[in-house]
Amino acid sequence: MTTLTITDLEALLARLGLKVPIPSFEAADVLNKPLDISRCYVAAILCSLVDGDPKKAYTSILSPGDPFNGDLAVVLPKLKPGSKAEVLGPDLMTRFPECSLFNLPFADGVQLRIMLNSQALPRLLFPYIQERKETYGLDVTLGLRDVAAPDLGKKKLVVDFSSPNITSEFQGKHLRSTIIGSFISNLHESMGWDVSKINYLGDWGMPIGLLGAGWERYGSEEQFAADPIAHLLEVYHKFNKEFIPAHLESKKIRDGGGDPAEFESKGVFAERNTFFKRVEDGEEKAMGFVKRVRDLNIENYTKLYARLNVTFDEYSGESQVSPATMTEVEEILKSKQLCEHNDGGWLIDLNKHREPNEPKPGVAIIRNRTGTTTYLLRELAAVLERDRKYKFDKMIYVVDDQHTTHFPRVFKILKLMGMEDLSSRLQWVQFNECSQMSKQLGEGEGHMLGDILDQYQTAMEDSLKENPEKSALLGDTDKEALDAIGTTALLAQELTAKRAINHAFDISQMTSFVEGTGPDLQYWYAKLCSILDPYSTTLDLTDEDYSSVERDKQSNLLRYLIQYPDIIRTAYTSLESAGVMAYLSTVTAQLSACLGEETAPTPAQVMLYEATRIVLENGMKVLGITPATKLRVNGTHLAHEVEKINLAD
Repeated sequence: MTTLTITDLEALLARLGLKVPIPSFEAADVLNKPLDISRCYVAAILCSLVDGDPKKAYTSILSPGDPFNGDLAVVLPKLKPGSKAEVLGPDLMTRFPECSLFNLPFADGVQLRIMLNSQALPRLLFPYIQERKETYGLDVTLGLRDVAAPDLGKKKLVVDFSSPNITSEFQGKHLRSTIIGSFISNLHESMGWDVSKINYLGDWGMPIGLLGAGWERYGSEEQFAADPIAHLLEVYHKFNKEFIPAHLESKKIRDGGGDPAEFESKGVFAERNTFFKRVEDGEEKAMGFVKRVRDLNIENYTKLYARLNVTFDEYSGESQVSPATMTEVEEILKSKQLCEHNDGGWLIDLNKHREPNEPKPGVAIIRNRTGTTTYLLRELAAVLERDRKYKFDKMIYVVDDQHTTHFPRVFKILKLMGMEDLSSRLQWVQFNECSQMSKQLGEGEGHMLGDILDQYQTAMEDSLKENPEKSALLGDTDKEALDAIGTTALLAQELTAKRAINHAFDISQMTSFVEGTGPDLQYWYAKLCSILDPYSTTLDLTDEDYSSVERDKQSNLLRYLIQYPDIIRTAYTSLESAGVMAYLSTVTAQLSACLGEETAPTPAQVMLYEATRIVLENGMKVLGITPATKLRVNGTHLAHEVEKINLAD
């Protein structure tokens, strides 16, 4: 029994009493989305009952999400615009033919709702999920350059995320960027894209000037050897504390209409500017210091990111941008008369190039009056270098919503430079800056990533001590399992919220086993593994076997499982993880209802639990969550083979 080809799938459907071939609709993807099979048959019936466009009939069929409201819903005004739902609905219901795949529809306002048949559902879904296993829910053709010509290879995606500043602590925005960026990368990789993940470190600019000047005043090799990261932060904050009053005084002079140039030529301002100018000029000692700090941070972050299940293909940064490419950008800007010389610096007055209904884009500075390069210039040059290196089809920046002027300016300037195609391949995925992290983790604007993870680890250990039964199932004191669960708590917290939401950051809540938390998700996955451990899965089931999964609770669980590919496809389109987390939580809640009876599972129930485990694991992997359990199924975390043998008691 197989469902991996149209021919084999249609053979299975014919055995279930359906007419084949499957009705064809352009938007349907029956080999990757099993709910589309039902959509096709419903749409074909609608086309036979209502004169209209087949495409309109298919797109009028929605998935309510909650199977208690039906597995499919036909939106009557969308099916036949201008019709009266109270007339069209009853008319369709009286003429709607029977189909072995779903029950007859029932009316609900302007919709007709349809429930899948509880007998057909397991007979279709068990082989469909088992034969796809880790690929269930995925469609690798989405990552192909040309579906009709697979030999042309995969599409290339570059994801730029995390990007902490090497001179200061790891802030909430960097954590959210790391988690969201990793999710977007995982999602595209699972859909067949060739993905490169870049960490564009903040390793240039005036913060480096502050750290360098501070080091020359307060740096200690002895303290550096003892705790290098902590000492560098101490030096930075000590010098920055002296710099802040000077910065405010400079602003006061500027706001009063004066020129702060003379003031900034003295004291800490001069020390900062002088050190950074030495870096810009490539002075060996200054560049050596920057490289030392950069290398140290990369080594430190690589270890810490691993605890979050995150890796990067490239650690880039402003310091790595070629001066030649920056010169190339400047020459293009000047040749197109986009750049203006002003007060010793260079700028672009984007207001002169404002499009109709576009908010004022303002003035973009390319070079400061001191002659040093700006972040914007380096960003533009970095885009050109990445395009030449990766030849990407798309590049996504995962950066907080405080950059409301920066990225629109980058995209606009590239267009003005005559690089419309390159600009169109760039996307900024923004998110709310933080989740009230500072209030929970302690005072200050940022925190050491290691300290954040350690706090989760400690809170998770306390939570497991309060739940010894669940702790035993999840691995007791096994350090690897504990690390995975603690990380899951953090990841689930951030992935549950939509990007625009400024959500709460409650460590005690997210390390608990409350429904919807990461630990709860891990618990139910481990619970399934423990149930499945003594058994082998089989598709050789009798009608009597199937009857044990045709009851309401089991049937409703199957109704959720069939939705998984649609949930993942929606996440792929929206780049939002919240829907996936909400879905997995709903699956575990329905699973809990099915496991209320402490009796040995029937062969069909074993198949149901294995299908549920596959869906949970696939969803967790897309989210970047590693399943944590000391138990293994058939020797591995996955039950790889479907064995046609009788189940042992």
